[in-house]
Amino acid sequence: MKPSHRTQQAPDEVWERFAEADPYTYILTDLKSPDPKKFWESGERTVEEELLPLIRERAIRRRIGLELGCGVGRLLFPMARNFEEMVGVDIAEGMLRRAVLFAGDNGIRNVELAAISGPEDLLHKAGEYAGKVDFLYSLLVFQHIPDFAVIEGYLHVVNELLEENGIAYLQFDTREQDLFYQWKTGLPDFVLPRFWRRGIRRIRRSSAEIEVCLRRAGLEIVGELDPRSAYHRYILRSARTTSVRP
Repeated sequence: MKPSHRTQQAPDEVWERFAEADPYTYILTDLKSPDPKKFWESGERTVEEELLPLIRERAIRRRIGLELGCGVGRLLFPMARNFEEMVGVDIAEGMLRRAVLFAGDNGIRNVELAAISGPEDLLHKAGEYAGKVDFLYSLLVFQHIPDFAVIEGYLHVVNELLEENGIAYLQFDTREQDLFYQWKTGLPDFVLPRFWRRGIRRIRRSSAEIEVCLRRAGLEIVGELDPRSAYHRYILRSARTTSVRP
């Protein structure tokens, strides 16, 4: 870590602060205000209009699902109605405490939650699910991770967790790193709007960089949605097997 006039916070510390300050708009920055009703409704829409159609189209089994970066459960809890078991992991314990309370208040019993500190900890905490996860997804998460080596570590764990015919659905921001992006990225946080600051800002990655990393992690691209955009999603499976489910 490079020294600066202020010690930079680790990602988990940053998201703990977000969990305390305003979890709804920090998770979903498009919200105009921290309105819990609109926040939860947005999760229902994403599940109904984006995730479930993919699950049906790919004939994905609905035994075990896992969300990487589940936050307070905006997507996790609607997904739990469609899977035998859902697993949610996040680096912010404050987010997960809210998720536990929501699950208890709403009688949701088929969700397991775990705080993780990084890829190795994810593999340790979710080791019992290795080779068993039918559907693993992560939306609006990788775009905030500054260290690409950490992303690659997660991708290797994704490969370990997927069931033989399981599918991963991962989102990145693959827009061009144009001059405006480079300019605002170089500015100090105190002159930037809060959603452009370190920890919450969207970090753009090139498709080529991501795809090399996916191959190194043993993942095969079987589909893409909205390439070279802020909401570029890869549909993936493990390349360790080419078997076809009967």
